Amino acid sequence: MKTKRIALCAVLAACCLSCSKEHGDAGEGSVRFTVADTDGALVEKTRSNVSDYTSLPSAADFSIVVKDADKTEVYSGLISGWDASTALQAGSYSVTASYGAEGTEGFDKPFFTGSTDFTVLGGETTQVSIPVALGNMLVKVAVSESFANYYSSYEFKITTGNGTEIAFPKGETRAAFIDAYRFTISGTLVSQGGQSSSFSKEYTGTLEAKTCYTISFDASNIGGNTVTVSFNGNLTPVELGDVELNQ
Repeated sequence: MKTKRIALCAVLAACCLSCSKEHGDAGEGSVRFTVADTDGALVEKTRSNVSDYTSLPSAADFSIVVKDADKTEVYSGLISGWDASTALQAGSYSVTASYGAEGTEGFDKPFFTGSTDFTVLGGETTQVSIPVALGNMLVKVAVSESFANYYSSYEFKITTGNGTEIAFPKGETRAAFIDAYRFTISGTLVSQGGQSSSFSKEYTGTLEAKTCYTISFDASNIGGNTVTVSFNGNLTPVELGDVELNQ
């Protein structure tokens, strides 16, 4: 009888070991990461989407940094490189996802970022969706028909608060991604008579991320020495100097 009991205990022990291997350590769990939809609408100043100005990244293009409750880094790399079978100790964690480099500015250079906290439960797989949003803003330049007809040549340049210079030659319709901080727009205009003039104007203060700002130019005062600039719905006359542009 004693021999049978020992044999039965051995069978039960083997069964428990088998179940433990199948379902994982009760003090460990695993995680599957996904990225929330990045094609969010830009704020109401534009009535448009990020995808109107650049190709959107796929979830696999995002990098993630996973940290435990002590802020110790558990993983850093592409989300596609994360092994969903990796065992993590049960407890609290945080994850930050990003695409692009913060502070990198220019055409087709969006920066998406977002983070969330999550909890790993022993013996379970946790699904974690990381919400991301555009971390920089966009600026584009537009001119009225009268402006384009009056000036035979013109070009604009945006200098950001980081010192990045982005050229907007005549006919450029793309929007540039820049840090939501401050920028200066400058330009050189050549009238039909060949007279050249230039200007520079700074914008700062209320600039926001996830926003596309359009700077519109109009030559409503034909023959004068100013052009009208519209930024975020605010009209501003810009002095071009003491020259008659219709010369």
